[in-house]
Amino acid sequence: MIKKLTFSTLVLLCFFSISFAQETSKRQAIYVELGGAAFMGSVNYDFRFKPGNDGLGARFGLGYVPDVLIVPMELNGLVGKNRVAFEYGVGISAAYFTEKHNSGNQTFRDDDSRFGIIFHGKAGIRITPANNGLFFNFNCTPLINTEETRLWFGLGLGYSWH
Repeated sequence: MIKKLTFSTLVLLCFFSISFAQETSKRQAIYVELGGAAFMGSVNYDFRFKPGNDGLGARFGLGYVPDVLIVPMELNGLVGKNRVAFEYGVGISAAYFTEKHNSGNQTFRDDDSRFGIIFHGKAGIRITPANNGLFFNFNCTPLINTEETRLWFGLGLGYSWH
């Protein structure tokens, strides 16, 4: 029950943040990430809380691996006012298992529930355009659950705008 409540609350917070962040003066990006917080890949929306290329922001996405729908959500930050910045962040990846049986995937869960979560970090580099254009990032993404920590990587490519 706690996992379902956590999942629902975080999804609602992300949708609230999206509606709050629709001002066009704030940096936004849509990108595809290979690897990263959704393991195999995801489609993501990222935005800054204030105008500019640096500072705090958030990201949410949608990924899929066989029998598992994954929703990565994170708070992140950028250090560097130019096009190239250090990117850092923390978040959770919520998972919904489309099959009820226990498939042996212990990364997200340790019971027979359809829901699970895993915590993740982020540290890497982000390259954004001066105005609108190509977005790129490369990150080390440690995945953390109660059983283990996996060192993982993510590579993102997409479009960024003000």
